[in-house]
Amino acid sequence: MKFNFFKTHFSIKKTNKILTLLLSIDILFLIAHTLFIYLIFKRVQFDWSISDPFMINLDGGYPEIFQYFKYIIIITITIYLINKRKEIGYIAWLILFVLLLLDDALQFHETFGTWVANKFNYKPLLGLRAQDLGELTYVAIFGSVLLFFIVYGYIKGDEKYRNRNIDLFILFALFLFFGIAMDMVDEFVEYNRYSHLILILIEDGGEMITLSLIVWYFFFLIFKTNNQNVYLFQFLFKKGKLKDTYLE
Repeated sequence: MKFNFFKTHFSIKKTNKILTLLLSIDILFLIAHTLFIYLIFKRVQFDWSISDPFMINLDGGYPEIFQYFKYIIIITITIYLINKRKEIGYIAWLILFVLLLLDDALQFHETFGTWVANKFNYKPLLGLRAQDLGELTYVAIFGSVLLFFIVYGYIKGDEKYRNRNIDLFILFALFLFFGIAMDMVDEFVEYNRYSHLILILIEDGGEMITLSLIVWYFFFLIFKTNNQNVYLFQFLFKKGKLKDTYLE
């Protein structure tokens, strides 16, 4: 993939440093997780409790806390955009990331998934557990409500706001791919301990890196110049029209 597009249109010194820092920490957590798992596979004798805070797939560890930190940054920036720049449409994104933070911290989707599966007597289907189907119900209900507000804001916003929303939606769809789709794949795959490690790195590592990209993009919205009218989705769909939308 050529990175000239990003270097030309999205390279801002401040946001570059932020993204580098976020991704560096993400990668360090992924390396630490892999190293500890490898030592466990090799039956190296040490205090295994030391490794728990570094596991990217365990609740309450350093990687999860770092994810909370990213959510807080995004929430803070959306509040800034709403209050200072009067970008009312970002209220939907604010609600979304507040819910994601609370969901991660308080495990709403697990609790709701268990409740709805028991309440409506869900049965395993297509290789998915009743719990998985309950969690998908949670995503469908709350996702539909949030999607309505996001689409409403998109319709009411100006052209620049709509284009930024397309970028955010693409990044968030990638986040959901790792968080939901790969999680479902995990239920279907019969794996050994090595393939399980790879799936964890793809699923949880993908979530971490994608959320860092979302943080970067929100910072970019703050620091970009007013004449920066090129968007991420144009790299995918409108390569031939970039010069028409970027004003020097």
